[in-house]
Amino acid sequence: MATKKIDLITIKNDKLSLNIKGKPLHPDHEKEFPEANTAQAACSFSSNLEDDFDFKYHDPEMDQLKRSQFNSIKSYPLFFEYQNYDFYIEAELPIELYHPNREIRESLSHPNDNPNVLYGSVNFGSDIGYSEFEIRSNSRVILTLKLEVFPSKIDYQKDYNQLLEEVNKEVYNLAYDFLRKTYQEMKISEKQNITEAEFFVIIENIFEDLFKALKRVEESPHHRIIRKRNVRPASRVKKVGRQSLKWLNKNSRHYDKELKLPEKMLAVEKKLSYDNFENKFIKWSFSELIKRLKHFKINYINSKRNPDQNLVTKIEKMIRKLKLKLNHSFLAEVGELQKIDSISLVLQMAPGYKELYKYYLMLLKGLSLNGDIFRLSIKQLWQLYEYWTFLKLNSLLQDKYKMLKNNIIELDYSGINVTLSQGASAEVEYQNPITGEKFTLSYNRSSGDSITTNQKPDNILSLSKNDSEHQYKFIFDAKYRLNQAEEGTGYGSRYDYIPGPEESDINTMHRYRDAVAAEMGADYRRTMVGAYVLFPYHDQEKFKEHKFYQSIEQVNIGAFPFLPGSTELLAKFLENIIDESAQSNFERNLLPAAAEEFRPESEFKVDLLLGSLKRKKQLQYLLDNNLYYLPLQQQVLNYNLEYIAIFQSKAKFGQQSGVRYYGRIKNKKIVERKEINFPSSSKRTNHNYLLFEVESWQQLGKKIKAEGYGVSGSHIYSNLMLLKKADTLPELSIRSLKEWRLWLELKRLKEDIKLKLKNNNLDQINKIEGFKVGEIELKLQANKLQAELKNELLEFSYSKFIQNPRAVLNKIYK
Repeated sequence: MATKKIDLITIKNDKLSLNIKGKPLHPDHEKEFPEANTAQAACSFSSNLEDDFDFKYHDPEMDQLKRSQFNSIKSYPLFFEYQNYDFYIEAELPIELYHPNREIRESLSHPNDNPNVLYGSVNFGSDIGYSEFEIRSNSRVILTLKLEVFPSKIDYQKDYNQLLEEVNKEVYNLAYDFLRKTYQEMKISEKQNITEAEFFVIIENIFEDLFKALKRVEESPHHRIIRKRNVRPASRVKKVGRQSLKWLNKNSRHYDKELKLPEKMLAVEKKLSYDNFENKFIKWSFSELIKRLKHFKINYINSKRNPDQNLVTKIEKMIRKLKLKLNHSFLAEVGELQKIDSISLVLQMAPGYKELYKYYLMLLKGLSLNGDIFRLSIKQLWQLYEYWTFLKLNSLLQDKYKMLKNNIIELDYSGINVTLSQGASAEVEYQNPITGEKFTLSYNRSSGDSITTNQKPDNILSLSKNDSEHQYKFIFDAKYRLNQAEEGTGYGSRYDYIPGPEESDINTMHRYRDAVAAEMGADYRRTMVGAYVLFPYHDQEKFKEHKFYQSIEQVNIGAFPFLPGSTELLAKFLENIIDESAQSNFERNLLPAAAEEFRPESEFKVDLLLGSLKRKKQLQYLLDNNLYYLPLQQQVLNYNLEYIAIFQSKAKFGQQSGVRYYGRIKNKKIVERKEINFPSSSKRTNHNYLLFEVESWQQLGKKIKAEGYGVSGSHIYSNLMLLKKADTLPELSIRSLKEWRLWLELKRLKEDIKLKLKNNNLDQINKIEGFKVGEIELKLQANKLQAELKNELLEFSYSKFIQNPRAVLNKIYK
């Protein structure tokens, strides 16, 4: 690899010479893409000077300058981002350089105040794609040079174009959803202010998809059955029905009385007809599209001195293709559309039709191409990567979760606008269809209560859980930087020569997680659970061996490779953290070193007594007097009970059975039964009872269902946490933290989860046997989780389950 600068481009004649020097290969580009010799970059120039130019460019295979007979070439990439290139320009006349980028424009100056010479070093920074230079003399352009600048970290011709394509696709999808929800009724006379350029940008993007959608419609067009009536010679009428006989009675002249046979008959035939509103709508929209394309072509040709013939040909091909479908498909049988009163369900929901309607809305309403995201050429690749990351995260979430609302697409006086832009914030709200939980993905939003300084990560996922009052937040920060981990570098030796994110970006994630805090009462709490770098790299399997991927499980700081076609690792992680319980989200937090010393160990304590009732009227007495009582048992006194709940049996309460009421114990005392002012069927009124005085009876947010189980004795033991989270009575029989954690994760699946119990009378249960989800039986044995289906048995360590419960349960279900 050359280490010194050499001539890359020379353009010379007697009146003007241009020379560009630089390193012929970018080290990152050569390392990352060994097949890069197949890459092709464009370079071209044009001039109004009469003399011919001698045009040479560097050929890396020959390792020397190569002469070109043409003004335009495709060669191995010579120009890369973040590299310095020396420009030397000399002419007979005074010259100036113009470039759209001011910094590049001002990089060249006149040495020794010589107006005929320009010299300087140009660095394209992160601008990639085409870069155009104009050399002017006396305000007249005498030479135009167009170069193609390649990125160093991703494959320009594959990934860069795919990033642009996916950004457009995701924004168009969001815009379509907005349009569909906003505009339910339309009229043909409605005029729209969609510009010609904008219209053609959209039609270019969707043209192929338009015909794919039409093909789906052609496979099964919407139709209706019609009856066609024709008078024919009797011998040609295949089927004679009631209508035919009725017609013959009215037209008896067609009956030959001598032969006693009809000469003519009415034939009623059933026929498929495509002449309906939906198909008329498609035909009309295609006809309007042809008119619009013709209008665009005329305007384009008239507005350009030298119109691009390739573009004109492309427009003509589009028109021919549309006409072919109108004249040689089922649409040829369809009549003209007179008016649109409302849009039918077929257009909104039927395969093929809904896509065609979507494209119609795009072309009719258009998108106001405001903001950075819809520039015709986004040159800042880091910025494009940042936009793509946010949109792709949303795309991954939409695959499984329901999008409720977003502020990326908004309506104002100028039309429908894409608000996503540098410096502006955006937010999308989703709902988990299984749990009903809502969560948000925000872009470029400040976080923290200005305790020290505000932080502004690219993307923050804020999760709300049904079983927690707090939000759990995760940072996903897009960093368009890649360390190649080359041999001989410290980074390479530290990370086994596996490419990955820069160490400084990982350090930024530590800062984000630790710096973002919020005020909670008199204290401050860290609100971020984890922070992760998203960086441009393809090989996901290889990156699994990288320290910065393995650190995610250890400290919840790390990185994910994220590029088009390389999104699976992050998609799986998103699914895990969204679907897992609040407890699992919480346990991803990194606790201080002394946490175990000063934090009391979690204890699954018995603090609640669930008592039964002997008579139905007893319930109202207990509620009115804020008390509960049962025969004195020494075992009850052995527990440090704090709460009482009441069980209403199916036999006594019917549809009202279950657990609805609970209360905090204010006092307990031993009394004789006769001191309790409620009638008793027992004659032994001097027996001792345990009387609980309750502060006040509270109703649970939802009733706990009995599900065929009961309390045959006076009571069972449980705890308040289970009472507030349980849906069914047997769930109150869980007796350990391990069982509770397993049940918590299973419960979030909203499957038909059953507890395996020896007996339906819960007062006789000391422990549960396990859980049953469908045909799968799950048991906890010592420190192992066992899953059994028919004769197949899977085992996982309990610690592995706690570390990543969703991953373990997914393996079991598969």
